Amino acid sequence: MSAFERLFYLLKNSTTTPWEDYLTEVVAPVFQKKEILISFLYKCTGVKLNDVSGIKVNTQKTYTQLPGHSTDSRPDLIISFQHNKKRHHIFIENKLGSGEGMQQLQRYFDHLQEHQKKGYSTYLIYVTKHYDPKEKAAFSHKGTIFCQLQWYQIYQLLRAFEDDLYVKEVTTYMEEINLNESRRFTPTDITALQNLKRLQSMLDQTLDGKHKESFEGFFGKSMQWLNRANQLRSDNRYVLYNDQSDWKFIGSGFWFTDEEYPTLTVFLEVHPNCNHKEELIKAIRNFQTIHPDWEFDEPSDEKDWMLLYHDISLLNLLSSVDHIDNIQEHLINKMRILFDLKENNSELGWLK
Repeated sequence: MSAFERLFYLLKNSTTTPWEDYLTEVVAPVFQKKEILISFLYKCTGVKLNDVSGIKVNTQKTYTQLPGHSTDSRPDLIISFQHNKKRHHIFIENKLGSGEGMQQLQRYFDHLQEHQKKGYSTYLIYVTKHYDPKEKAAFSHKGTIFCQLQWYQIYQLLRAFEDDLYVKEVTTYMEEINLNESRRFTPTDITALQNLKRLQSMLDQTLDGKHKESFEGFFGKSMQWLNRANQLRSDNRYVLYNDQSDWKFIGSGFWFTDEEYPTLTVFLEVHPNCNHKEELIKAIRNFQTIHPDWEFDEPSDEKDWMLLYHDISLLNLLSSVDHIDNIQEHLINKMRILFDLKENNSELGWLK
């Protein structure tokens, strides 16, 4: 299958949000370009190959479990090629947010050893978004070479090949999902670091006080403070947040985007497992007829989340003398409106 056919098949048959599998399918075709593959292996192993041929790239290929294994193995990416009449075989495992599965790398190493017995040169490569150290000696012996990389390193490598239109599209996508982490502090970054404690204190002052009092009055107790920091790292938002039961969640606070100013947001997000999904969609549509300034991202299929939200740029609320008070009043007003949706549809199951 072509890369695009595999992507279509992946999305059509996925039961979850397949971020890691999707990224694998997007990136896989670039390794068919011999210059990129040679550069990639040099980055991993330090070995400079003068030429390669017979490149084959496969994704999500299943290997039947070996004796002592508890399950079959399915590396994300398998690359084979020939160099100086010798075959080479590479397993690549891709991780964005999750960690290594049960004995995953050990199982892949064992399968590569089977290829080693047949005369292949073998490589096991573990690529992660965040630092996840593994003991190199455990998987780099008996002829197999083990290498760890982070996605920003692959991004930097691919930047040298952006004259290729497809590679350019891949690096653009990597930028969109924040795999292009810069390794250099800009003057703006330094200024932000110097003021980090004061800025976080101001964010917390905004979310606490009368904002928190109103949030918990409308929607019940918010999650612990640590949740704010976790969301900042994983979802680019810094909000009060809680579970409204039946897979419904309320949030209020800051949303950080690529725009010059962050967004102030109040939202209701609903997981596809919600038991009252159809009734809730109808209620939200009615709500929008009264409040057209609220946006509604409807689910595209039965496995999709839905989101009702009101966003406004922070820039619009910086004209007053007391910025924090002005922001709090705005968020409280929007929470009061969202509370009306809850009160007018109490039969849909909410946190009491």
